Amino acid sequence: MAQVNGEDGLDKTVTVQYNKLSLSMVESTEKNLKSSKAKDVKLEPLTIVEENIANNLSSHWAWPEYTLDMIDSYSPFLFRTKKSQAVEEVKVLLTVDSKGKLSGYELVSEVDKGLKERLDYLVRKLPKCKPVPGFSNYSPEVFELTIRK
Repeated sequence: MAQVNGEDGLDKTVTVQYNKLSLSMVESTEKNLKSSKAKDVKLEPLTIVEENIANNLSSHWAWPEYTLDMIDSYSPFLFRTKKSQAVEEVKVLLTVDSKGKLSGYELVSEVDKGLKERLDYLVRKLPKCKPVPGFSNYSPEVFELTIRK
């Protein structure tokens, strides 16, 4: 089950914790990003877990319920080599476009070539986000994913 950690009320950053993962939404630096209208995205009912995670992240995009479990299951694969064993955690910025599709990512942590390639593989496996019903516009968002060893 995902756990939510809010900061002391001064910081609006909310983080969803799941085993050795944390996921938070970060402010996008680009203000003129294209957004989609509600009629342009496929609205479907969300599970309670998906809805809670989206609400806790203050996001209009919901990651499918199995996403955090899937990422967590890749941890032994990511940290399997001698070089990557020295890394305690990896931070990745995930960019979701106005249609809910993962459109890019950026590594925040310094990693070796092998770990970067394994992270690239993981990112390609991530599912499309679901739009949270009730919004009139769906704009791109950036999430910070932290994976701990």
